[in-house]
Amino acid sequence: MKNTLIIILLFSFNSNAHNHQAQATYLGNEGIMIVEGGYKILFDPFFHNGYNNYQLVPDDIRHAIFNNKPPYDAIDAIFISHAHGDHFAADDMLKFLDTHPNTKLIAPNQAIMRLKVLKGSGKIMNQTTAIKLNYGDKEQTINFDGLHIEVVRIPHAGWPGRAQVENLVFRVTLNNTVTVMHMGDADPNESHFTPHKKHWKNKRTTTAFPPYWFFTSEDGQIILDEHLNVESSVGIHVPIKIPASLEMTGKKYFSKPSETINLVGSLKEN
Repeated sequence: MKNTLIIILLFSFNSNAHNHQAQATYLGNEGIMIVEGGYKILFDPFFHNGYNNYQLVPDDIRHAIFNNKPPYDAIDAIFISHAHGDHFAADDMLKFLDTHPNTKLIAPNQAIMRLKVLKGSGKIMNQTTAIKLNYGDKEQTINFDGLHIEVVRIPHAGWPGRAQVENLVFRVTLNNTVTVMHMGDADPNESHFTPHKKHWKNKRTTTAFPPYWFFTSEDGQIILDEHLNVESSVGIHVPIKIPASLEMTGKKYFSKPSETINLVGSLKEN
């Protein structure tokens, strides 16, 4: 009887330990929230410009994030892919970090420099980590608070015309459990990815979030299938008017704010 009770208790403990499901929630354009256990991180959540083409983060979601309302509360870290107006707003970032002192910001140096020129930014600089990578540099690794962060600089789409843009690809592992990859506006050219072959192969990514043009270009699909070592991919940066070329691929993509995906799982609406 005693041994039976021990077995029952162990089974109950293990079931509870694994009953949560890691999820990604779409915010708008390339904005995503990742939740795994007690961890929450955001990618590209604050921006003002959709250029009359891309989905802005709705006011109700913005309000919830800024006011620490579930499910957008207790954010551990924010990641910025690059400092373009449809991905980053320095004024919003300052406002958020000032009122959420436990949240960390990891961003390209270009974004941090935009923060630094704002009045009152000095008090939040200790919450920030500036990533300084040149094209071709070795990957950078950061560890803190249960997050393992790996960063690669991959040129912005349109390369070499936008070679000066510090576009970052983040691979983040939460709680040694789930690994996600946010690719920013990466250019779908194999030559950018092959120098980092060993980096991609040394860890399996649960879900990658490439800009949708990786699904609609031959090189982009080869990069996802043969280089990045990912289990699944969900497209982002999808225009409000969804391109027919994307729909024809049959690939998963985010297009509606508050839409969620289980990691790994299928899209569903809240």
